[in-house]
Amino acid sequence: MLLSMEQFRVFQPEKPTYALFGWPLGHTMSPELHAQLFAASGQDADYIGVAVPPEDLPEAFELAKRRLGGINCTIPHKKAVIPLLDEVDTAARNLHSVNTVAFRDGKAVGYNTDILGFAESLTRDGIRLRGKKVLLLGYGGAASVMAYHCVTQGAYLTITGRNLDKAESLRQQLCAAVPGAHIAVYNRRHIPRDIQIVLNSTPVGMYPRENAAPLHYLPHKAEYVFDAIYNPPVTATMRLANPKKARVRDGLFMLVMQAAYAQTVWSGVRFEPQACETILRRTYGKMAVKRLHEKHGKRNIVLCGFMGSGKTTIGRKLARLTGLEFIDADQYLEAREGKKIPDIFAEQGEAYFRDRECAYIRELSQREGIVLSLGGGAVLRPENVKAVRETGLLIHLDTPYYRILKNLSYSNTRPLLAGPDKQAETRRLYNARKAVYHHAADISVRSPKISEVLEKVVKSI
Repeated sequence: MLLSMEQFRVFQPEKPTYALFGWPLGHTMSPELHAQLFAASGQDADYIGVAVPPEDLPEAFELAKRRLGGINCTIPHKKAVIPLLDEVDTAARNLHSVNTVAFRDGKAVGYNTDILGFAESLTRDGIRLRGKKVLLLGYGGAASVMAYHCVTQGAYLTITGRNLDKAESLRQQLCAAVPGAHIAVYNRRHIPRDIQIVLNSTPVGMYPRENAAPLHYLPHKAEYVFDAIYNPPVTATMRLANPKKARVRDGLFMLVMQAAYAQTVWSGVRFEPQACETILRRTYGKMAVKRLHEKHGKRNIVLCGFMGSGKTTIGRKLARLTGLEFIDADQYLEAREGKKIPDIFAEQGEAYFRDRECAYIRELSQREGIVLSLGGGAVLRPENVKAVRETGLLIHLDTPYYRILKNLSYSNTRPLLAGPDKQAETRRLYNARKAVYHHAADISVRSPKISEVLEKVVKSI
C-alpha cells in the first residue's frame, strides 16, 4: 500500500504496521519484501509506503511515532531524520545516514541496516576485505555505506567519480570517522591497475538505460565486482568483468538483508539464511515477470531446445518461481489428441504430428501468463517461431551435449531415436538443429547444472 501525506494523516493501522518514508517514492520493492519477511517469521504485520515531502517530514515522523512500530527512510530523508531522533547508533552517526528507525518506550532510535545488508552480501560470496585494494565508483549515500564498511574492515580504498570534489568530501568524512583509514581519490582516467575489488554505487546502468556503465573498462586484476543495482540483475558494469577471472554480484541480496535486519531492529526476530535465500529467489522471479512485460513487451516465457535439454524440468521450476502457469506443449498435444506421441508417429506419421503441434502452439501462444515448454522439433517450422515470439520471450536452453546424452539414456519415448544406432542419430539431429535454436531464440542460456540454468534464465530476462 502506497499512501500520500494526506492519506497518511488519517491512516489508522489495524495491526502492527511499519512504513517507508521517501520523496518521491515511485515504485519500491520494500512493501513486497517486508510482506515476505513477515510471512517467513509468522508475524501478523503490515508495511506501507508513504510519499513524504521534505517539508512534511517532522509531522509525518510524529504521526509515525504515535501509530507505527518503526519506519524506514529513503531519499531524501536519511540525513534529515537524524535531528528528530533521540538516539543514533554508531555506524549511522558516522555515516550521517539513518535508514531504519525503531520506536521504543517513547524514544526514537536510528540505525543504518544498509551497511549490514552490504556486509552480508560480501560474506555470502566469501569476500574478505582486509588488505584488499578496492575501487569505489560514486560518492553518494550508497557509496558512503560501502566505503565505511570497507575501511572498517581494513581495505585500501580508492574513490572515483565524475565530481572529484564530492569524492574528496567523502574521503574526509571517512577519515574523520575511521582514523588511520587508507583512502585515496583518483580521476577515472588514472585508476590504479592493481585494483582487486570493484564496487559500483552509482545508478549508472539501471533500467531503462541498461547499456550504460560508469567506466569503459575494469582493472584487469579485478576478481570481484559488486553493483548495487538490481534491475537489471546483470548490469553493464558486471558484464565488463572478465568471466574467467572475476565473480559478479548485483544488489538484490543486499536489499533483502537490509530489510531483514530492519525487522530484527523493530521486533527482535532473526531470519535463517535459507529463509532469506528463498525470498531472494522469489523476488528475482517477480522481477523477471515485471521485466518480461516492461522491457520485452511480452506476456509469456517460452523454452526451446534439443530433446533432453531439461525444458520441462526448468519450465516447472521457472513457473513456481515466477507464479506463472506451466504448460508442456507435448503433454498438451497428447491430452488433446488422446494419444501418446510415439503412438501418433507410429499410426499417423511425423507430418500429421507436426501439423497438430503447429495448431496447438498457435492456440497456446494466445494465452497470457504462461511458461511454455516446446517440443524439440517445434522451432523447425518458422510459423511456430513466429507464433510464440508474438507474445512470448523465446529462450533456448543450450544444454551441453554430454548432459543431453545422459538425460536421453534413460528415455525410450523418443520416436525420432527409435532406430538401432540411437547415439549416432542423436548426434545427427543435434548438429542439424543447434543453429536453428540459436537463430530462433531471443536468448540462449548454457550450463550443465539445473540450478545454474534456472538462475541464468531468470537473470537473462
